[in-house]
Amino acid sequence: MMITPADVRAALALPPMDAPARRLPKEVLAQHGAANTADRKLIDGAIERLDWWATLSPATIGVAAGVDEERPVPAIQLLALTARAEPTQRLLTLIHRAIPVPIILATALPGGAGVRISLAPLRRAERIADQMVVERLLIAPDLPARGDAATAAFLASLALPGLPQTTLAAVYGALIERVEALTVVRVVGTAFQLLTDAQAVTARRDALTRYKQVESEWLTARAAVRREKRLAQQVALGNAARLLKDRLSLIEGELKAR
Repeated sequence: MMITPADVRAALALPPMDAPARRLPKEVLAQHGAANTADRKLIDGAIERLDWWATLSPATIGVAAGVDEERPVPAIQLLALTARAEPTQRLLTLIHRAIPVPIILATALPGGAGVRISLAPLRRAERIADQMVVERLLIAPDLPARGDAATAAFLASLALPGLPQTTLAAVYGALIERVEALTVVRVVGTAFQLLTDAQAVTARRDALTRYKQVESEWLTARAAVRREKRLAQQVALGNAARLLKDRLSLIEGELKAR
């Protein structure tokens, strides 16, 4: 049986909340998140429905909001997306951008293919007052069928009582660390492991960032090799691709050592 957004909600182990879940109209999402006609078409074509499930706030979970003025976290919203088409990075960014507080977005993939969780810390816009912008988008590896050990460990790690109780920003940061830990599992095949040392967490985050950058360059180089018809250029591009693959292997070694 495949993982569903409801499994993610259950894994969070939130306290009972009085507010009922409600469907968010795509028109409202487009109004607040879309920058152009293409974005509006993407929202209309790729989203089957978007549901608000819960608000994690000082009133609902008893965790303080914190006082960071540049990256305020007055609340965290839990949303469930049912995707009609493959949810692109652009679509997920639009959804995270449309809501002025950080969200946990659990996306049901088309055809019952599992769940994709995304997170996006926000910061204040530099030139627009009271406007929040997506600082970075984190997309967890897809959660497949039940029975996968890493998926089970990841879901078990999401329970609110086991997350930091100091501020909502710390709660969201801990969720980010869990997404990064699952990403390491999928990259290098190690067991799911949370790090307790802040410096080690930062180093792992840096390694993952470098891995994604080099992986993108490697995939681009590999595609260029396949398109190139001239033998000399094929050799040059092939050598470049091999160097990038070697760099990927080195970063994988760093991730395995953490």
